[in-house]
Amino acid sequence: MNKNKTKSRFLPYEADYDLLDKWRLVGIILLYIVTILSILNPIISSTYKSYSLLCNILGFTSYISIISYYIVNIVTEIFLYPATARLRRIDLIDNSLGSKFLGKKSENYFTNDSIRPGAYKMAVNCFENCYFTYNIGRGMNKTIILKNVIFSSVFLFAAYMGLKENLIALPILQILLSSLFMNELIHHLNFVAKLNILLEKFRWFFMEIMNNKLNLDDLQHPTLLLLEYETTLAYNKSPLSNKVYKKLKEKLGTEWEELKRYYEIIK
Repeated sequence: MNKNKTKSRFLPYEADYDLLDKWRLVGIILLYIVTILSILNPIISSTYKSYSLLCNILGFTSYISIISYYIVNIVTEIFLYPATARLRRIDLIDNSLGSKFLGKKSENYFTNDSIRPGAYKMAVNCFENCYFTYNIGRGMNKTIILKNVIFSSVFLFAAYMGLKENLIALPILQILLSSLFMNELIHHLNFVAKLNILLEKFRWFFMEIMNNKLNLDDLQHPTLLLLEYETTLAYNKSPLSNKVYKKLKEKLGTEWEELKRYYEIIK
């Protein structure tokens, strides 16, 4: 991940990320619609009981919005995200090992172009990715906790009010939606914790290289570290925030260069 402001970044799969972001934006919009309707529905149902038509319209709109959100979430996280992540992994391999599987190479994304292709460069690239991912994920903690607790509470409250009114279908969907947010919160905290452990393993690996206890051409450890990093990413349920990334990129870029000097990573 290159943070050099003076050079433009080129990613062969940038359009795939843009499409993924658009679908995620649609999901966010639907989520806010569902939330607002979930708050309004019980209030109007209990306050204006004579307006049965309005209550039915709101209930039906909530039902359609929740179903739409589930569909968008499935398309985004089961189809679009894995396809984009696959291209990112291929680009990492191309940059690290000098292969040309992707057809085009990224420019100014990694900061390690001076290192000759091989297992050592793969370890450096993966260390850089892991360092940025961990710090961005950690920077998202407060937002993720606040968002998921609020949305879970709103939908559980709306489901409770619906069950009191002897409704079945909509409250069940709201309970399922609430569980999604609690699931996302738990996965995110676990994701950050696992990345922190993985960073310790990267530090150990480069310390062993410094002390000449491991060879630069060692393939086993870089491969294992890469597999652990990609496996950790695969189980993450919440996308990394571009806003947090832009806020932290200069600071993290400086820290990464300091880490490279500290561990005597080859220039």
